[in-house]
Amino acid sequence: NYLTAKYADICDLIFYIDNHQCCYHKGIQGISTNIENTVQYINEKIIKGNYEKIIFMGVSAGGYASILFGSLCENITHVISFIPKVILDNPYDKNYQNLKPFINSKTKYILVGDESIKDINDHHHIRQCEELKVFNNVTVIKKQRVKLKELRDNGTIKTLLDSILYAKVNSSS
Repeated sequence: NYLTAKYADICDLIFYIDNHQCCYHKGIQGISTNIENTVQYINEKIIKGNYEKIIFMGVSAGGYASILFGSLCENITHVISFIPKVILDNPYDKNYQNLKPFINSKTKYILVGDESIKDINDHHHIRQCEELKVFNNVTVIKKQRVKLKELRDNGTIKTLLDSILYAKVNSSS
């Protein structure tokens, strides 16, 4: 895996998969059963880890989850979310249909959106990212096309991560 190859020596990497395919609303298989349980589980990991910086990163539904848990969990410094869903059409837990009410002022959010998608009803339409542009700590990066393999190969992902990982803790990154 790209992230493991590049960053395993300098930071802890933890990966989760949503086997229920419902934006983690039903929890993480074998760990939690809902959003609240997942937040509690992640917060316990964070406390044990005693981390200076914590980055949540995801794509699409995982991008939604990175924003959601990056907002609800303690001491999350950054969220990087690629073509995230921000408003869900038919969520399992309606309390978390729209991420806007959960954005906190301490986390720095970087949302990478796709301007090439023309169908406004598409979950990856740029409007999803733009919903959160009203917050000062949310940056929306608009790309003509968001393909993770291309963003990996052209150095975009590495540049984003390096700008966070190698910045001083007290700096504005």
